[in-house]
Amino acid sequence: MVFMNSRSDKIDDLGRKLSVGALEQSADHLRLVIDTLPVFVWSAGPEGSIDFLNQRGLDYTGFSLEQLRGWNWKDSNILHPDDLQGLWETWRAIVASGQPGEVQARMRRFDGEYRWFLFRVAPLRDDSGRLVAWWGVDLDIHDRIRAEDKLRQSETYLAEAQRLSRTGSFGWNVATGALVWSEETFCILGYDRTSQPTLELVFKRIHPDDIAFVRQTLDHATHHQANLDFEHRLLMPDDSVKCVHVLAQPAKTAAGALEFVGALMDITEQKRLENRLRASEKNLAEGQRLTKTGSWILDYPTGNTDWSVETCRIFGFPDPPPSPHYSEFRARVRPEDREAVDRALRESFETGEPRPLEYIFVLPNGVRKAIETISQPVRDETGTVVSLMGTVMDVTERKQAAEALRASDLLARGQLEALKGTLAVITRESKPEKFLEHVLRVICQQLDATGVSVWEIDRKIGCIHQVAGFEANTLDLPTPDKRPLIPQAGLGAGPHPVWSDFFRDGSFCVYCRIDANPLRVLVAKDPNGPWHDNFAVPAPNRPGIEVCQRLSLLGVKGTLIIPMLVDGKVTGFFSTRFNQLRSFRQEEIELTLAMSHQAMLAIQLIRLSELSRETAVVAERNRMARDIHDTLAQGFTGIIMQLEAAKGAAAQGNPAEVTDRISRASELARSSLGAARRSVRALRPRALRDGRLAMALQDLLKGMTEGTGLNADFKAEGDERRIPTEYEEGLLRIAQESLTNTVKHAQARIFTATLIVSADQIRLQLVDDGCGFDPQAESDGFGLIGMKERVDQMGGQFIIRSKVGAGTEILVVLINKTTMKSENGNGQG
Repeated sequence: MVFMNSRSDKIDDLGRKLSVGALEQSADHLRLVIDTLPVFVWSAGPEGSIDFLNQRGLDYTGFSLEQLRGWNWKDSNILHPDDLQGLWETWRAIVASGQPGEVQARMRRFDGEYRWFLFRVAPLRDDSGRLVAWWGVDLDIHDRIRAEDKLRQSETYLAEAQRLSRTGSFGWNVATGALVWSEETFCILGYDRTSQPTLELVFKRIHPDDIAFVRQTLDHATHHQANLDFEHRLLMPDDSVKCVHVLAQPAKTAAGALEFVGALMDITEQKRLENRLRASEKNLAEGQRLTKTGSWILDYPTGNTDWSVETCRIFGFPDPPPSPHYSEFRARVRPEDREAVDRALRESFETGEPRPLEYIFVLPNGVRKAIETISQPVRDETGTVVSLMGTVMDVTERKQAAEALRASDLLARGQLEALKGTLAVITRESKPEKFLEHVLRVICQQLDATGVSVWEIDRKIGCIHQVAGFEANTLDLPTPDKRPLIPQAGLGAGPHPVWSDFFRDGSFCVYCRIDANPLRVLVAKDPNGPWHDNFAVPAPNRPGIEVCQRLSLLGVKGTLIIPMLVDGKVTGFFSTRFNQLRSFRQEEIELTLAMSHQAMLAIQLIRLSELSRETAVVAERNRMARDIHDTLAQGFTGIIMQLEAAKGAAAQGNPAEVTDRISRASELARSSLGAARRSVRALRPRALRDGRLAMALQDLLKGMTEGTGLNADFKAEGDERRIPTEYEEGLLRIAQESLTNTVKHAQARIFTATLIVSADQIRLQLVDDGCGFDPQAESDGFGLIGMKERVDQMGGQFIIRSKVGAGTEILVVLINKTTMKSENGNGQG
């Protein structure tokens, strides 16, 4: 028993030893497992003080268990300063509650890096439910936190990008009808985020006019599992309209159901901008059309171009343009302008500077347009010139208007100068022949012609005869018996492509090539027009041919034929001759036509002057005949009768009757002499008939210098009534001749006439400040000779003083016969 007991004790002791060893072995195994776990395992007492941390945790922190045991972990700086207080308060709350809990905080690694951990803890209770310890684990969630941050950041960026781009995203399960919207999709459709997305809500927003289109589009996409890409409008609750663009692709869910994932873009502003752009483009196109200004872009290295609608219209290309190559454009530039256009574009591309240029562009129909353009370099972000752009302006009408204005200005100036010269001639010359000579001279000067002849149509005899000619600075007015005649046949009488219209309405001038064989003519205003045979009529015009042959022998190469019109009818023409071939500008033709009207006026004035002169001569002859008949003839008859009676009385020896008859004859003679004197006075100048010499001289100076640059002044001293009547006309004619010479030749500014009447002399002094002349030099004029002859006839002195550049003075000194007669008591004439 003892033995048995002893053995039993030994067995129990062995069992105890075996149990303790097993437990120790199990604890070591558990510790190994806890240390091996990829988490930090720790335990704490019921009050919360740390009493254990597995080896992985110790290795992470770099501390020993003794350094962390109890409450030392608070002061060990293993927790991030920003997280320590929060974790401490959470841990105290968990300990106080006795319930499991968790908290996140950053814990420092041995190398100083902080990482996020999730601290989870649970209470350990005995069988009675008493809290005996706390066990917890620390999970490294650092990578998860970073991923979540990145995800949240991406979602934030995506939401912000969608907001900025006004693009929402959606998902649509076709089978279930379920919809998923992003925040921006809610915003675009105008729904609150709490709303449940449905197709009903979508169609509630679609514009009524677009609902059928949207349904049809969705049905087609779901049936054919095709992409969605369409636009439609939304009608919002405030009645505003939005435009949206839907893009989506079909896909299959994990269960095989069809779904669409896509985007919804608010393109309202884009549409508004597009509409404004279209309106701007329309306005730009209209502005370009009105201003005839197009725009273009040239890819200089390749030669490809892009033109606006107006550019296509200007250049005659179809719209829209076929993107013409530069070579196509260049082929239509006038050949002489191509090199300049190439050079300007090349320099603009190489230098990066604008280049203006002008050129002529030829349309397919041959019409030429004047073009102005400016090339502007286009640079990329590096500043390199990559292309050229610019404007193109059709300035054809502007050029034509400028040319017409220039021509009108030249015409107006030419007419003004010609008219001023004409007025000056009319002022200086009383003879119409001088007026005609001046006009023909101006025509020759304006056209640089060698001569001009005036031809008139005599329709009675069917001929054209020359009435005037100007050549070698000399006017020729042939008498009717010596005027050259040309039959009108061949110059408008028969059908002719030029002369028929010329003689019918005179609406154009004709240029004739005298040097051509046969003679050729064309309409002068169209130098590129067709030439025609001058004598292309059934019968040759031999006199006309002979005239042209004579002109050719004189070196004449061409003539310009200018119509003469009276009351809208062609009455003749001016033939202007040239020793060189010519083409005429429109303003030259217009000016010549204007001058031809003046020449026509001069010719009419010559005829009226001749007719007036003949009429005046006849009237004066009739008046003189009447005066002679009524005065002298009757007086002489009476005298004869008295003398015959005296002769009879003498024969009868009646001296008293003889004396009476002779006395009566003497009275009749005196009466007839007075009548004769009155007739002579009637022949005096009109200026002297109505007044005295001083008044006539004043009127003369005013009439001849008015409208000219010459200032005339008249002075009178003494009693004008003492001037003999026979002196008055002579002095008036001398003053008129002197003033005429001053106006015509002296180029003077001042002319002074002084009349001094004294008891014994009459002095007329005429002075000008003109260019003067040499009185001793030979002259072809008769003015000075005529003045001297008049003074000689009056028995006076004629003195002239002049020197080149020093003006001229003429002095006439006459003896005052009136005073002498009064002193002698002889008042009879």
